[in-house]
Amino acid sequence: MKQCVILCFSVLCCIGFASQANAQWVSDTTKNTAICTAAGLQQKPVVCSDEADGVIVVWEDYRNNNFDVYAQKLNSDGIAQWTKDGVLLCNSTVSQSVPVVASDGSGGAFVAWKDARPGGGGTDLYAQHINSDGSLAYGATGSGIAVATDAAAPDHLAICSDGSGNAFVAWEDSRTSIAAAGRNDIWMNKLTAGGVAWGNTGLAVISTNGKQVEPHLVDDGTGGCILAYENQATVPSSIMAARVNNAGVVQWGTIGVKIFSGDKGTQNTSRNVNVRRDGNQFLFSWETNNASNSSKGWNIYGQRLKLDSNRVWGTAGTASEISTDWVGNQINSIVFSDDSIESNGLAGLICIYVNDISTKTYIVMTRLLSNGSDFQPVFPNHIYTVCNQTNNQSAPVGVRTASGEVLTAWVDGRLGKNSIYAQRVDRLPKRYLGYLPTVSSWGIPVSNRTNSDADQLVMVPRTNGGIAVWRDNRNGTTNTDIYAQLIFRDGTLPVELSSFTASATGNGNVVLNWQTVSEKDNAGFEIERRQIAEGASNNFEVVASYQTNATLRGVSFSNTSRGYSHIDMPGAAGFYEYRLVDVTLDGERTPHQIKRVELGSASGGITGVEQNMPNPFADHTLIPVTLASTLNVTVEISDVLGRTIATPYNNQALSAGSHDLRIDGSALGANGSYYCRVTMTDPNTGSVVWTSPKAMLIQLSR
Repeated sequence: MKQCVILCFSVLCCIGFASQANAQWVSDTTKNTAICTAAGLQQKPVVCSDEADGVIVVWEDYRNNNFDVYAQKLNSDGIAQWTKDGVLLCNSTVSQSVPVVASDGSGGAFVAWKDARPGGGGTDLYAQHINSDGSLAYGATGSGIAVATDAAAPDHLAICSDGSGNAFVAWEDSRTSIAAAGRNDIWMNKLTAGGVAWGNTGLAVISTNGKQVEPHLVDDGTGGCILAYENQATVPSSIMAARVNNAGVVQWGTIGVKIFSGDKGTQNTSRNVNVRRDGNQFLFSWETNNASNSSKGWNIYGQRLKLDSNRVWGTAGTASEISTDWVGNQINSIVFSDDSIESNGLAGLICIYVNDISTKTYIVMTRLLSNGSDFQPVFPNHIYTVCNQTNNQSAPVGVRTASGEVLTAWVDGRLGKNSIYAQRVDRLPKRYLGYLPTVSSWGIPVSNRTNSDADQLVMVPRTNGGIAVWRDNRNGTTNTDIYAQLIFRDGTLPVELSSFTASATGNGNVVLNWQTVSEKDNAGFEIERRQIAEGASNNFEVVASYQTNATLRGVSFSNTSRGYSHIDMPGAAGFYEYRLVDVTLDGERTPHQIKRVELGSASGGITGVEQNMPNPFADHTLIPVTLASTLNVTVEISDVLGRTIATPYNNQALSAGSHDLRIDGSALGANGSYYCRVTMTDPNTGSVVWTSPKAMLIQLSR
């Protein structure tokens, strides 16, 4: 068996909880790593990645005798980056609650929440942008910015990044300005570096008869998002999906497309949709009740949609039944691709969920094959037990750790009070962690502190594993706190990565860089790529391999850090995803985390616009630019509220060749974070040839 050079803490099976070098992650599963232990209640944690193998955690906090929203960032070593016990995101003296969070792609995050500042029992929606350094971008005194000030009973907030440094927020809203009383519509707003893009009321993106409730969001890979929701205007209720572009316009009809509607004769109702992007396709799972036989309760269904809204399986309103009328309820599903490309060119899905029978609940899994009708395992009843221990197991979460593989964690009652346990499963299906055939032992403990109830579990992916975050009451039932734990995939990977990045250069090239901490039994690396576009294949293809490129060859065994780099030339402009794969000496392939880039057109002659250096800077900084023809250049700098404060280059002609665009700190004013956009225009026609797909963050620090 391969062994990771990084020393790992083991419980029942080889799973690591912390890297040895510079590690702050606590290996003891009865202690864990504290996010916040301030006085009072901390609860309802939500998380996003910091895009560098760390985690940003946001939660409700009652330390000031009303609920506020706080945030903390841990880096990849588990070291807190912001103020101890978190940064207060809004200084309003009324309650802020039920936060949601999404990465800004630059080490910070967008956060939205319900806000009681209207008074009289009313609720508005507000948001904050917290920068990578923990500073607040919205509101002159940290008050946040209004997302919806005239909302009526807004509920079920959802958020996702757009992949270009912004975020979409959605919610259900019963305001009567466009609808009859008692009718819920789905509203959205977009958060940017400068604030809200669609005013302080938002846009009614789904507005029709009846109620539309419980929105869920995922990015569409091209700067927009996929909105999934429950439509209660139909009888029975149905599961819907709409594609919303970056301007807030619904692309799939006026209210989206119907994913599923149950049998009207038996009034089957659907709810609790889960959605995930898989390249050019989108995975859905949800619950539908068996109204004709109450003993068989809720069942799980699944479907794939393409980028053009076409279904992969079945016809309009139909789907694949994953848990086929078993006794009891099958609920709380999470869905992942099984990454298997069959002869039909399609992949299936892995669905992990709770089986709720009359005596207990436990965690199960079903794999739906690529034809949308066959299952694994085939007997009994397409069910595979992930964990079935004493008392209850519930509320599964999970992250993808390799091709067709999921690291899942859940709330576990086997010790009398709730703990957190984890397991790694794959498409075979197979369990890897802590399962001994002759002993009733399922999964490994993540947090098993005696006399401590743990719940409200969430999770984010990182290289070779995931980070679990939860609430528990180890410090008293009236003093709940937030804790975290790093969980390595299994402790047996041949390569431990410290970083992997992919970035477009502007000339049609993509530069990939990665760094290893150590290598064990490593033959080399392969680069896989797929385009995110309608009609494009959803499969990754190998575009570079150690077998033909000597720079991608590993060193077999190494205890020291090593850096690697590769330049890819996809050809056409658009959105691409890259996946790094390490290959052992015996040919075993292990994919790592996927990176997404937006590639601009090279036809305008721009061959490079790079990040400014140095950054942060005191006196001045330089932005390297390379042109293949003469163009007019404009550089516009704005503050965190989106106000333009300097234009050091205003339609200035630059000849073909390399240039360093100088930005003087004296032109910016106070120390802090600023955003820079570069625009290139044709000197003859005035048409825009190229503009920054994402504002460049520059930081002044004298």
